[in-house]
Amino acid sequence: MSRSPVPRKPYPLAAAVLAGPLAGVVWHLADTVGLPRSEAADYLAQVAADRQGYALGTVLYMIFVGCYIPSGLALMRVLRDRAPLAGTTSGLLFALAGVLGLIVSGMRPVVLGLAPEGGAVGEAAAAYERYQESAWFGGIMLPMLASVVVGLVVQIAAILRTGVLPRWTAPLLLAGFVLSSGEFSSAVTVLGALVQLAGTVPLAAKLLAEPEPEPEPEPESESESESESESESESESESESESEAGSVALA
Repeated sequence: MSRSPVPRKPYPLAAAVLAGPLAGVVWHLADTVGLPRSEAADYLAQVAADRQGYALGTVLYMIFVGCYIPSGLALMRVLRDRAPLAGTTSGLLFALAGVLGLIVSGMRPVVLGLAPEGGAVGEAAAAYERYQESAWFGGIMLPMLASVVVGLVVQIAAILRTGVLPRWTAPLLLAGFVLSSGEFSSAVTVLGALVQLAGTVPLAAKLLAEPEPEPEPEPESESESESESESESESESESESESEAGSVALA
């Protein structure tokens, strides 16, 4: 009897869960410009002064935000038995944040183009300010941040309530998110990214610790069923013949 292939452990999904915060750590180390917290002219001048670091940071940022999508899928998988509603909610919110984050990251090359060699000019700064003040920017950035925050709150609540992951994971995730928000110094931001990475490790470990389900037997084909029926019929006929022969011998 043939059996279906044994399901494999979700190694790619676990790797993607860790790749996101790891890319975040390297991003904060490589990109000295950071998030746009200063005036447009000053920010573009910083980009112009470290164009290579900003370009590398753009790639790392795309990996960082894009990995929110597999992280959401991983949460849905881990919480599906103990807290299915919380898992679905946080998973979908994280996936939405990843999609919106990829859209936002598409503007970083435009910012790089607005920062000419030798410093920012008035026209470039004005164009950047118009971009930040546009409804399009707010319509993407605000939902992305809201999705991350609400998804994180739901995830932490589910961890504390169910214990499906170690409960010390919850404060690590919260502290890492706050410290790596870009509102603090570069050293604190990198530290927060490392804390966030440490808080993500148990999720990846949980994925790989899931027991592999038993493979289900494949349904028998009609030819195999007919062969088994014919064999059973032949065995019954032989048994009847032997019984008749024994009765004749006794007689």
